[in-house]
Amino acid sequence: MTQSTHAGIDDPGDPRPSRRSAPSTGVAVVAALLIVLLVLSLIAGGYLVYRLNNLNDEPLNPLSGAPAAPSEEERKTAVGVAEQFALRMDNVDGSDFDGYIKSVNELLTTKAKAKNNKVFDVMQQSYETAKVTGKGKILVSGVAELDDDSAIVLVAHDASVKTTQGNVEHHYRWTVDLAKVDGNWLVDDFNPVN
Repeated sequence: MTQSTHAGIDDPGDPRPSRRSAPSTGVAVVAALLIVLLVLSLIAGGYLVYRLNNLNDEPLNPLSGAPAAPSEEERKTAVGVAEQFALRMDNVDGSDFDGYIKSVNELLTTKAKAKNNKVFDVMQQSYETAKVTGKGKILVSGVAELDDDSAIVLVAHDASVKTTQGNVEHHYRWTVDLAKVDGNWLVDDFNPVN
């Protein structure tokens, strides 16, 4: 074995490892990543603490560009329109079918009015002949989906219907699709749910 003649230079034949080794590049990269993660964690934690101390209905992610969640008032208004629609559909009066159609149409979009007028034309003669009268009752309702300009409300309601042929109890479960038109919620469609 030969001794190294110059300080800091290893003899290739010397089996002993060098006492001086340069820090590895991998350790430096890991340390840099950990520092970046620490800084990002501190920023995220600070933002969450700020949001918890300043609660509002805006989206949590400031970079998402998503609109604010609809307010509780919007939710109540949408549910109210869906319930009122169901009740108006249930509260039929064959002796004043034109009044019935008018009251229902007040809550409909233009598209829904066109669709329902075709249905009402078919129903009118039979309802007038059978002297149909109905009274509805809301059992439960709730919002399935809601955003700034559309909503889907689930409505469970019952209707007691009297005709010249007898009395009938109906149990309805509907999804009521709403659209916001000129700032007002209107019914755009409805469908039975099984």
